[in-house]
Amino acid sequence: MTATFSSTFSSTAIAPGGSETFSPEAIPAYREEAADILRGAIDCHMHTAPDIFRRSVTDLEAARQAQQAGMRAIVVKSHTEPTGSRAQLASAATGFPVFGGVALNHALGGLNAHAVDCALRTGARIVWMPTWNAAQYLKHVDAVPMFKEMLPPGVAGLTVLDERGEVLPEVSRILELAARHDVAVGTGHLSRREGMAVLDAALAAGVRRVVITHATADFLDYSLEDMVQASRKGAFIEHNWVFTTRQASTPCDPRVFRDAIRAVGADRTILATDGGQAINPPPVEMFRAFVATMLALGITREELIIMTHVNPAALLAL
Repeated sequence: MTATFSSTFSSTAIAPGGSETFSPEAIPAYREEAADILRGAIDCHMHTAPDIFRRSVTDLEAARQAQQAGMRAIVVKSHTEPTGSRAQLASAATGFPVFGGVALNHALGGLNAHAVDCALRTGARIVWMPTWNAAQYLKHVDAVPMFKEMLPPGVAGLTVLDERGEVLPEVSRILELAARHDVAVGTGHLSRREGMAVLDAALAAGVRRVVITHATADFLDYSLEDMVQASRKGAFIEHNWVFTTRQASTPCDPRVFRDAIRAVGADRTILATDGGQAINPPPVEMFRAFVATMLALGITREELIIMTHVNPAALLAL
């Protein structure tokens, strides 16, 4: 486990408040407390097999590992298919709460309200706007090499805005469905401009829970001020540990998360792994590493409980 905690960092020491007394090797000292905080936590963003990408765990393995860690629930996500029905099967097989969602990429017809309606009827709890097929992501396709290798040549990027900068009618229909079913909406890999427009349109449509998906990702363009503005409108800001790992072409310094938490506040922040990549440890280990690192960087236990227990539960309406 020590190697897991330290493998995502450079050798440069990092520290809360500019101190030089903290280094990556110190993180395992927080392992026990991190494991304790995970009891009752929810990872609301992970990727599991079966999938078109190689994954570290199946739906069932992810559920059982989270159950063994004492977690409350997980959300399994796919870029190519709805996961609500898979989640129901995993829950029934393990006795552990697993939830699913739907990401609006080309495999589902893109911005397809009918696909959303069917996904919601089979238990999806989160509707994500386009992810790996989003026009914004395709401008930065090198950011995640795994995605680049799987993209068909010449694939057209998806956008949610028309020429005037207003959300497309099909997006409005999707948001109305999310509001009617009282599920959350995630901004996926949309640009800041698109994500903020979806946030406004979702709130106007009556959606009660919106999450700005991995706002610190290097292929998006949210500033701290943008995150604060979105949170003040009522959105949750989600941060994902995967961006500190080798899965990202340029892994980020975890102080980025700490600074965003300090700017926005724990009350409007969610921590999740976005884990499941074959080159990374299983999501539960990634979650433990995330929590341990935030403790080492000065984020309090109370704040971490809010960001890993309270807010994810609110997102899923548990």
